[in-house]
Amino acid sequence: GKFLPPGAPLLPPSTKTNDDWSPYYSHLAFKMAEFLFQCCKMSACQIVTLLDLWAASLLKYDDQPPFSDHKQLYNTIDSTLLGGVKWECFKINYLREKPSQIPLWMDQAFNVWFKLLALLVIAP
Repeated sequence: GKFLPPGAPLLPPSTKTNDDWSPYYSHLAFKMAEFLFQCCKMSACQIVTLLDLWAASLLKYDDQPPFSDHKQLYNTIDSTLLGGVKWECFKINYLREKPSQIPLWMDQAFNVWFKLLALLVIAP
Protein backbone atom coordinates (compact mmCIF):
# COMPACT_ATOMS: atom_id res chain seq x y z
CA GLY A 1 0.00 0.00 0.00
CA LYS A 2 0.89 3.65 -0.06
CA PHE A 3 1.16 5.91 2.96
CA LEU A 4 -1.15 8.91 3.10
CA PRO A 5 0.17 12.32 4.06
CA PRO A 6 -0.50 13.25 7.72
CA GLY A 7 -4.09 14.43 8.18
CA ALA A 8 -5.23 13.22 4.76
CA PRO A 9 -8.70 11.62 4.71
CA LEU A 10 -8.89 7.89 4.17
CA LEU A 11 -9.75 6.80 0.66
CA PRO A 12 -13.11 5.07 0.35
CA PRO A 13 -12.85 1.32 -0.20
CA SER A 14 -13.25 0.22 -3.78
CA THR A 15 -16.72 -1.04 -4.54
CA LYS A 16 -17.17 -4.52 -5.88
CA THR A 17 -20.15 -5.70 -7.84
CA ASN A 18 -22.27 -8.48 -6.36
CA ASP A 19 -20.81 -10.97 -8.82
CA ASP A 20 -17.14 -10.07 -8.15
CA TRP A 21 -15.67 -12.88 -6.05
CA SER A 22 -12.03 -12.05 -6.79
CA PRO A 23 -9.54 -13.48 -6.20
CA TYR A 24 -11.93 -16.43 -6.60
CA TYR A 25 -13.19 -17.34 -10.06
CA SER A 26 -16.81 -17.47 -8.87
CA HIS A 27 -19.10 -17.77 -5.88
CA LEU A 28 -18.82 -21.56 -6.24
CA ALA A 29 -15.02 -21.37 -6.04
CA PHE A 30 -15.27 -19.23 -2.89
CA LYS A 31 -17.73 -21.62 -1.23
CA MET A 32 -15.59 -24.60 -2.28
CA ALA A 33 -12.47 -23.07 -0.71
CA GLU A 34 -14.39 -22.20 2.45
CA PHE A 35 -15.80 -25.72 2.70
CA LEU A 36 -12.54 -27.59 2.03
CA PHE A 37 -10.21 -25.36 4.02
CA GLN A 38 -12.34 -24.09 6.88
CA CYS A 39 -15.14 -26.61 7.41
CA CYS A 40 -13.53 -29.94 6.46
CA LYS A 41 -9.89 -28.99 6.96
CA MET A 42 -9.26 -31.44 4.13
CA SER A 43 -5.67 -32.53 3.49
CA ALA A 44 -3.87 -31.60 0.26
CA CYS A 45 -3.87 -35.25 -0.85
CA GLN A 46 -7.64 -35.53 -0.36
CA ILE A 47 -8.20 -32.22 -2.18
CA VAL A 48 -6.21 -33.55 -5.16
CA THR A 49 -8.34 -36.72 -5.23
CA LEU A 50 -11.59 -34.76 -5.02
CA LEU A 51 -10.56 -32.31 -7.76
CA ASP A 52 -9.37 -35.16 -10.02
CA LEU A 53 -12.72 -36.94 -9.64
CA TRP A 54 -14.61 -33.70 -10.21
CA ALA A 55 -12.53 -32.94 -13.31
CA ALA A 56 -13.21 -36.43 -14.69
CA SER A 57 -16.94 -35.92 -14.24
CA LEU A 58 -16.80 -32.62 -16.17
CA LEU A 59 -14.78 -33.89 -19.17
CA LYS A 60 -17.91 -34.70 -21.18
CA TYR A 61 -19.04 -31.07 -20.73
CA ASP A 62 -15.62 -29.68 -21.67
CA ASP A 63 -15.53 -27.98 -18.27
CA GLN A 64 -13.31 -28.08 -15.20
CA PRO A 65 -13.62 -27.68 -11.41
CA PRO A 66 -12.99 -24.27 -9.78
CA PHE A 67 -9.40 -25.23 -8.85
CA SER A 68 -6.90 -27.32 -10.80
CA ASP A 69 -5.13 -28.62 -7.69
CA HIS A 70 -4.53 -27.97 -3.99
CA LYS A 71 -1.76 -25.45 -4.74
CA GLN A 72 -4.09 -23.24 -6.77
CA LEU A 73 -6.66 -23.47 -3.96
CA TYR A 74 -4.07 -22.50 -1.33
CA ASN A 75 -2.65 -19.68 -3.47
CA THR A 76 -6.13 -18.26 -3.98
CA ILE A 77 -6.85 -18.41 -0.25
CA ASP A 78 -3.47 -16.80 0.51
CA SER A 79 -4.18 -13.94 -1.90
CA THR A 80 -7.55 -13.20 -0.29
CA LEU A 81 -7.51 -9.73 1.21
CA LEU A 82 -9.24 -8.90 4.46
CA GLY A 83 -9.64 -5.18 4.82
CA GLY A 84 -6.86 -4.74 2.25
CA VAL A 85 -4.37 -6.73 4.36
CA LYS A 86 -2.69 -9.78 2.82
CA TRP A 87 -1.53 -12.91 4.58
CA GLU A 88 2.15 -12.99 5.54
CA CYS A 89 4.30 -15.97 6.44
CA PHE A 90 7.47 -16.84 8.31
CA LYS A 91 9.15 -20.17 9.05
CA ILE A 92 9.99 -21.55 12.47
CA ASN A 93 11.93 -24.59 13.56
CA TYR A 94 13.09 -26.17 16.80
CA LEU A 95 16.50 -24.85 17.91
CA ARG A 96 16.95 -26.18 21.42
CA GLU A 97 18.82 -29.30 22.48
CA LYS A 98 17.38 -32.46 20.97
CA PRO A 99 16.96 -35.85 22.68
CA SER A 100 18.84 -38.94 21.47
CA GLN A 101 15.75 -40.16 19.59
CA ILE A 102 14.66 -37.06 17.69
CA PRO A 103 10.97 -36.78 16.79
CA LEU A 104 10.45 -35.84 13.14
CA TRP A 105 8.90 -32.47 13.94
CA MET A 106 12.11 -31.29 15.65
CA ASP A 107 13.96 -31.46 12.31
CA GLN A 108 11.25 -29.78 10.25
CA ALA A 109 10.49 -26.14 9.48
CA PHE A 110 6.91 -24.93 9.81
CA ASN A 111 5.11 -22.02 8.16
CA VAL A 112 3.27 -19.59 10.42
CA TRP A 113 0.67 -17.57 8.53
CA PHE A 114 -0.70 -14.32 9.95
CA LYS A 115 -2.30 -10.99 9.15
CA LEU A 116 -1.23 -7.77 10.82
CA LEU A 117 -4.57 -7.18 12.54
CA ALA A 118 -3.55 -3.71 13.64
CA LEU A 119 -3.73 -2.69 9.97
CA LEU A 120 -7.38 -3.76 9.89
CA VAL A 121 -8.33 -1.27 12.60
CA ILE A 122 -9.00 2.24 11.41
CA ALA A 123 -8.54 4.82 14.13
CA PRO A 124 -11.08 7.66 14.19
